[in-house]
Amino acid sequence: MGDSSLHASQTMTTPIIEPSEKTIALELSTMRSGSTLLKALMAAAPDISSLPETDFQKFQAPDAASKIAALCDERIVVLKRPAWFNETKSYPKLPNASEVRQVILARDVHTSTASLRKMAFRKVEPIIPQFVDNWLANGYWAAVYANLFARFPDNGSTNFWIRYEDLVQDPVQWTGKLFQFLGSDRTEGIDSYPPPSGYDWKWGSDDGGDKIKSLKVQAPKIPQSSLDILERVKDLPRVSEVRAQLGYA
Repeated sequence: MGDSSLHASQTMTTPIIEPSEKTIALELSTMRSGSTLLKALMAAAPDISSLPETDFQKFQAPDAASKIAALCDERIVVLKRPAWFNETKSYPKLPNASEVRQVILARDVHTSTASLRKMAFRKVEPIIPQFVDNWLANGYWAAVYANLFARFPDNGSTNFWIRYEDLVQDPVQWTGKLFQFLGSDRTEGIDSYPPPSGYDWKWGSDDGGDKIKSLKVQAPKIPQSSLDILERVKDLPRVSEVRAQLGYA
């Protein structure tokens, strides 16, 4: 009887978060931009969700907000899903929910392109012609970010832009800003994060590499091959314009 009373008391004092009280945030980016790392860092706050990559674009029904809220117990629901190669003009299709916030992650063109080559072509990547870099940089990377810039200007209230390079250089400062933007109860920034709960990081749904599994932010070493890509693509008109908008030029 004592145990039952204690359980009842705990149940009565545990607040129930209604769907309308939850904050929905979308993490937007190109593929291979560091989006898994950013999501893991946000999920280190106890009131922010830790979910696998989720296609938020499928939530279009009238009850979409309730279905998104039901994905987790946390008050702040963060859904990550980068743009695919065939979505340069349509991404993102926003879910049918009001007052959605956007966290937009950018990464410079050469390191993104180098990683995209490895992702798309895997074992044959070393023999893929260099002109493929032009499409990855100009036709995909620049196209996606130009579209995101037009739709989600960096206003600090509903849209928050962050560069991967800034994040890994000073994770404590930038995660602190993110927690504030999302309205988290956590106020201090961090440079490490826990592993996901209930699922594993793996290729195809998140980043499955060893670096993400180290549970600590690590600034990457940029190889000469990536710098060579930058020299080849930086003067392409759309790439040049988007890099300037992002502050890379």
